[in-house]
Amino acid sequence: MTQPLPLIHQGALFARLGDETLRRVLWAFYARATRDELLGPVFTRKIGPFPRAGWPMHIARLEGFWRAVTGGPSAYRGQPGPAHADLGIDPAHFDRWLALWEETLREHLDPTEAEALLTLARRMRVTLERHATQEPS
Repeated sequence: MTQPLPLIHQGALFARLGDETLRRVLWAFYARATRDELLGPVFTRKIGPFPRAGWPMHIARLEGFWRAVTGGPSAYRGQPGPAHADLGIDPAHFDRWLALWEETLREHLDPTEAEALLTLARRMRVTLERHATQEPS
């Protein structure tokens, strides 16, 4: 069941966050995720060692994605679902991703903004997980 966005409507969320806060949250999250026993190897295999290798480019792309989904200006044109195919991940990876995302949000944001971004991530999980776990055709 899809949860409604809390208090802040989606279009106003980026205005409350801004680029700098969004960037800080993303870097903090991926610093945490790359050290994680379950998620770290997946990210390192795909992007390289944090924070170098392809990380600046990856974070910039994610900033565009999160700006778009929070109602901010963005030129993001990617396809997040297919990008998660063939990573060798399963529901446990998504459980951990959400847990670390929630920890990071609660550390860096006010409760209302943290809950709004967490709600968006929970909604995204459905599509991302479907792409990540579907059998190749």
